[in-house]
Amino acid sequence: LGEFNGYIECEPPNNRLNKFVGTLTWNEKKYSLDNEKILLRGCRLRNTQWMYGVVVYAGHDTKLVKNSGRTKFKRTRIDLLMNRMVFFILGFLGVCVGITLIGSGIWEALYGDFFQVYVPFDTRFDSPAKIAFVQIISNIIVFNTFVPISLYVTVEVIRLGLSLLINWDIKMYYEPNDVPAISRSTALNEELGQIEYIFSDKTGTLTQNVMTFLKCSINGIKYGDLLSGEKLDLQSWNPYAEENFVYYDSTLVDKCREAQPEVEEFFKLISLCHTVLPHQGEDGKISYNAQSPDEAALVSAARNFGLVFTSRTPFTVTLDILNRERVGKASSVSYEILNILDFNNERKRMSVIVREPETGKITLYCKGADTVVFERLHSDCAKLKEETQLHLADYAREGLRTLVLAKKDIDPDYYEQWAQEYYEASILSEDRDRVIDRVYNSIEQELTLMGATAIEDKLQDGVPDTIANLAKANIKIWVLTGDKQETAINIGYSCKLLTEDMKVFIVNAEEKEAVREQIQDAKNEIDRKKKLYVNKFKMLKMRLIG
Repeated sequence: LGEFNGYIECEPPNNRLNKFVGTLTWNEKKYSLDNEKILLRGCRLRNTQWMYGVVVYAGHDTKLVKNSGRTKFKRTRIDLLMNRMVFFILGFLGVCVGITLIGSGIWEALYGDFFQVYVPFDTRFDSPAKIAFVQIISNIIVFNTFVPISLYVTVEVIRLGLSLLINWDIKMYYEPNDVPAISRSTALNEELGQIEYIFSDKTGTLTQNVMTFLKCSINGIKYGDLLSGEKLDLQSWNPYAEENFVYYDSTLVDKCREAQPEVEEFFKLISLCHTVLPHQGEDGKISYNAQSPDEAALVSAARNFGLVFTSRTPFTVTLDILNRERVGKASSVSYEILNILDFNNERKRMSVIVREPETGKITLYCKGADTVVFERLHSDCAKLKEETQLHLADYAREGLRTLVLAKKDIDPDYYEQWAQEYYEASILSEDRDRVIDRVYNSIEQELTLMGATAIEDKLQDGVPDTIANLAKANIKIWVLTGDKQETAINIGYSCKLLTEDMKVFIVNAEEKEAVREQIQDAKNEIDRKKKLYVNKFKMLKMRLIG
């Protein structure tokens, strides 16, 4: 380590936690550095025995410190009102003291000498101005009753009582986890009363964030419908099957056991195209750690259908394909990971390029949103695309989260050329993300459609009733979701964010002016309906008066 003679060129210190651009030069070769190779302060290593690192930012230059700022102290409306009242009272007290001081000075100048016969003045106070100044304290004591000293104490006692009522509310007690409501601020009741808008995420907030693989479409055929009421016994032929995995469609299971090529390739894509990390416990059972619960659900589903993701290294992914034992081959297969084309909010897809160990064939596996995958399909997939779109529409109406899966066989010579372009783009210091995205897009073309998956994310207990009660309180609710339009509308009805007596306006344009027109049309429609109801009310009122 002491002989290391490389150097790092990177961007200056900034507060962007999700982005890092730099290059490491070592032995006259450049290596790309991005956010995946950076550990921020406070991070913990998992599944890693040891590592070497270089400190890039330290002290006040760290991203954590750059993101820290002064905390804004929030006050309730009652606090602000009381503060204004106290300031007004103090100002009025100052005016009164000032008037009495002026009056005292004038009186001492005109008539004060007459009283020295009875009460001689202290020689230190030989002028009316000094006498008036001394009387400031006595005047403040006289007028101190103006200041409501007990106001803040009384309000705090009332707040404490209201916060205790929240803690004691039996309707806010969650029995499954034995968790009562806890008011950590005495002003919580006032703060809740000021809420006019609620902005909420859907996944993990309104939903349980526990994904369950329910259905899929493979090569134009739907699987996962409830054919019988009996749960299939997967453990009888699959030792890796999970006890809590529930599936009822025996057709898909039979095709998995028969190693049908389309079905096996479908689940192979799921087992290879992800960033999940496996963990083997002391009992030998494998569990998965994933940043996204969607990926964990998909990899677990492939595991239950006989393609088990068992281990990962920086350059390989190992699968245990149970059907290989039937033809006399070793079930464990390690695939070389050539490149991982990361998922982000702009790409809306993830791809992985792998090399098969037996044939050396290079394949790109891709999964993502239907809108971005469909536009990159080969023209030969037109009919299969139409069938899959119908299945996706059915899944969306059921409120399921969907992903489209596709693949592409890559010529080795073409891959070598593409890999060189990717390397040159990855070591750029400026505009790296845009160039890499263009390189990614160049290879993610002419894909072959394989199918789609449908995952369920159930709502939290009591979400529909909660949203309905909030709506009754005239609180406006906004929910952010990345689902398809049909899925989002369906979820809106299921959680009572939308009701049958509501008029739904859809704003789905992509250009700024088109969005403005759609919003204006919706506003005009609302104004027209409002005007119509007002006229009807006036006519009804006139009839009653007449």
